[in-house]
Amino acid sequence: MDPATDSVLVFDSFVLDLARGVVRVDGVDLDLRPKSFAVLRHLASNAGRLISKQDLHAAVWGNVAVSDDSLVQCVRELRLKLRDDEHRIIKTVSRRGYRLDAEPVLPSHHHESSNIPRTTSTSRGVAGRRAALPRWLLVSSLSVIALAALVASPIADGMRNPLAELVNWFAPQDPGIVPDRDVERIIALAAEKQMPLPAFRIRAPASDVPDDVRRFLGVWASDEGWINSHRQFMMIVTSVDRDGVATGYLVNGPAMPHSRTPGPGFSGGFTGQVSDGVLRYDGNAGVHSASITADGRIEFRLIFRDGGTGVVFLEPLWTLAHPGRVAHNQT
Repeated sequence: MDPATDSVLVFDSFVLDLARGVVRVDGVDLDLRPKSFAVLRHLASNAGRLISKQDLHAAVWGNVAVSDDSLVQCVRELRLKLRDDEHRIIKTVSRRGYRLDAEPVLPSHHHESSNIPRTTSTSRGVAGRRAALPRWLLVSSLSVIALAALVASPIADGMRNPLAELVNWFAPQDPGIVPDRDVERIIALAAEKQMPLPAFRIRAPASDVPDDVRRFLGVWASDEGWINSHRQFMMIVTSVDRDGVATGYLVNGPAMPHSRTPGPGFSGGFTGQVSDGVLRYDGNAGVHSASITADGRIEFRLIFRDGGTGVVFLEPLWTLAHPGRVAHNQT
């Protein structure tokens, strides 16, 4: 295997980077559990072939005895993160195993732009122009806009109309049930706070989703950032189901002087579970939990694996209960 070419597998809907051990969708690294990544890696390495449950167990868990439910949970997480609701990517072959129903293309160089979904012709010319641009360029452009607004406020005051046009240009391709005007506000706020907004799509919840689960659906953003560090933070919950499963993205702005993690802003996908009114997610950094306060905000906690706890309060930027509401500007 040539590591320069075979370490990255490009599929129609995602990129599997074997060398870095990450999966990317729309240019965003997914925060997968190690076993879920191992399952996808084995399926991708045998794309188009039926892989038995026994083979997957041996490849992922080795000689460790685990129940079939462990494999089922991994496949379920993969389908949620890859937005494979209709099981078009990972096929289940009843009582036999699973098949990755896709053929990879082995790139000869970095091929991030291949991870951008193809779009059909649309009456909205803006969507077509956005789709033609790689995600890194969109984020970089928004960062430049935000920097200009921060260091040259007199100039920024005179750029309000052009900025609004650029916000419309860079808006998510298909934000789902979020109205266009609210998408523009969300994009503008993310740019101002220098947060790399992923291409999100919020789906309407089914009628049988409990109220204590559906109320998490939407976009939530900090006013003042994480307590102590003041690093800006956003949570986007894109889907919830009747079993309490919630999926979405966590977005951090650039590091501040007291931030635990240095560097520029970053974002990643998550799959969590709502139980007893609390959304919990066990990620690489630690255990995340989100609970809605009496005044309608979210108290978000992160218990780090190496010790310590981070806390940030999030305002409802757009939710089913508070459509059109935008957090205060306190960058």
